[in-house]
Amino acid sequence: MNYVILNGKKSTDIQGLLIQELPMVSKPKMRTQTEEIDGRDGDIVTYLGYSAYDKQMSIGLYGDFDINDVIEYFDSQGTVTFSNEPDKFYYYQIIEQIDFERLIKFRTATVTFHVQPFKYSAVENMIDFENQFYPDTSYTATKNGVTLTSTDNTITIKGTATTATEFYVPLSQITLDAGNYVLTATANGTGCQVCSIRLINGVPSDAKSFGGTYITMSNGVAKALEAQLTSDASYNYLWFYITPNVAMNFSFTVDLTANQLAITNSGNIQSKPIMTLYGSGTVNLSLNNSQIFAVDITNGIITIDAAQMEAYIGDILLNRYVIGDYDNLMFKMGRNVLSWTGDLTEIEIQNYSRWI
Repeated sequence: MNYVILNGKKSTDIQGLLIQELPMVSKPKMRTQTEEIDGRDGDIVTYLGYSAYDKQMSIGLYGDFDINDVIEYFDSQGTVTFSNEPDKFYYYQIIEQIDFERLIKFRTATVTFHVQPFKYSAVENMIDFENQFYPDTSYTATKNGVTLTSTDNTITIKGTATTATEFYVPLSQITLDAGNYVLTATANGTGCQVCSIRLINGVPSDAKSFGGTYITMSNGVAKALEAQLTSDASYNYLWFYITPNVAMNFSFTVDLTANQLAITNSGNIQSKPIMTLYGSGTVNLSLNNSQIFAVDITNGIITIDAAQMEAYIGDILLNRYVIGDYDNLMFKMGRNVLSWTGDLTEIEIQNYSRWI
């Protein structure tokens, strides 16, 4: 059955509404400018970008319908997904009036969607990257007289180990792209100096641990381990080793801070994403090793919309807080690397894959 989804609502949810014929899958037209120069053969064609265009769809009515529900459904603008392209969406407006009189009388009418030239993935998740690492907050275990509990990003260890003891705190698998990362652990309390930790994949070996080594804790001191990953790596446990016969009562936090993020544009044309940054102070953003922005995050959050060439929080424009050319925030097809300096704690990225 044919259907459309307007702003998340499926046409099959509108009683009596029938999608008779969907728009064809087509490509937007390229706008051009031609110039003829005396004494030169031919002309010069300048490409100006893709045009918005119209998609027409036939609708009908059947059975027990409420025309007011149909009118309300199409009195809209935003995003549309057609069932012949179920994994894509377009940005649309309905500008031309729909002949609802004809629809009631003849049970058929035409809806014209004025769509912007590009389409985006309807199934691709928004990238939400927190620039830090958190252990599983639901883990607790007792071994050899020692109890380990992980809650609210704080791990607590209490007791006296009767023998050498290991704990494996499970993680939602962390996959890190090649780049520089720093693992930092801070402990406070008695006995923490007998505890060492590794970020591991499967087993606690040098070959499978972050940085190829471990961190030995100290009371009240932040211990850091920096590693340069030359290829992508995954980790799924935080591993602890505790020596025996020492009374322990301490807690600590762990952070894994990165300075870059890999994004894949799976589309067939360069994309202009929407990117929301969380942090404070001045953050310098680079794309594929070229700096594109210096962003002043004075309010803790700022959204940069490359397609609209705007920076904002809600309805408040913040362009004066961004130094750089919005045209440079463009993801090439395939893999892109976003890197930064400054206090950036989280990044959300939407519309990073784009098609014509």
